Amino acid sequence: MGTRIFAVRNEGAVFEPSPAELAALMDERGVTVWVSLDKAGEAQRDLLMNVLKLHELLVEDALSVAPTPKAEIHDDYLYLILHGVLEKGSNVQMVDVDLFVGADFLITHHRVDLPSLGEVRKEVQRDAELLRRGPAFVAHRLIDAMIDAYVPTMDRLDAEVVAIEEAVVRDPDPKLLERIFAMRHTLQRIHRVGLHQRRILGQLSAGSLPFVPKLAQPFFRDVEDHFVRVVDLNDTYRELVSASSEAYLSMQSHRLNDVMKILTVISTIMLPLTFVTGLYGMNFDAMPLIHWRYGFEGAMGLMLLSALLSFLWMKRRRWI
Repeated sequence: MGTRIFAVRNEGAVFEPSPAELAALMDERGVTVWVSLDKAGEAQRDLLMNVLKLHELLVEDALSVAPTPKAEIHDDYLYLILHGVLEKGSNVQMVDVDLFVGADFLITHHRVDLPSLGEVRKEVQRDAELLRRGPAFVAHRLIDAMIDAYVPTMDRLDAEVVAIEEAVVRDPDPKLLERIFAMRHTLQRIHRVGLHQRRILGQLSAGSLPFVPKLAQPFFRDVEDHFVRVVDLNDTYRELVSASSEAYLSMQSHRLNDVMKILTVISTIMLPLTFVTGLYGMNFDAMPLIHWRYGFEGAMGLMLLSALLSFLWMKRRRWI
């Protein structure tokens, strides 16, 4: 758990005050503040409610896991929940980030430390102008870095979808179905987030949300364009995976039909053989050819001939 505070006055470098100094800074004119909370605990909860004066219900929302993005407009700030993406091995995790955007302050909270968040912190420390331009511009840099992180993830998912398509045709074994379902779940999570997040980014770029100055709207429009491409790619991958799932089931059905056809051919060839052996296996003394010297050889020849004729007949009908 941790709290990092970045502040800048109209002139001067970025400095990092302590949480105890935050209340005075919030009342000081000409100061822009960014409060970054990591895995907030009780101390951070008290800071949000008693020092930053955020509504207790919003604080509860901010400190809990949010499955979908959202935007809420309040008198003194805009509350946003947006999602970034984080890869852990082959697992794709959706990470929610809470943002409170005010006229002269930005408050962010995250439970999972995204690399993009660390990059923006370093950028703010290097360039005081970014924070001096206003909280909306810092929020844009955070959101832009989060959306940019989707690109390598989508590239990896693209390669995995192609591999699944090739495996469906080449070797549709039962383990492949697990890969297909895992990919479908991943793409579905991104799709669920994308539906709401694209709408929120559209509102930010259109100027329909407060605390986003007109000068910042083109930057959010660029972020929206990037995320729309991500959503479009994800929808394409969902369709391809769905088609691969259907193709896999079709291939399995085709393989089952082949097996059943082979078993049917074997059963059909064996049927006259079984009839002959069953007929001459009956315990009757007065059966024709039962005492013939060459009866065994004759029965074997009859069975082979019937099997050959059955095979040739099915071959002629193109059943095998």
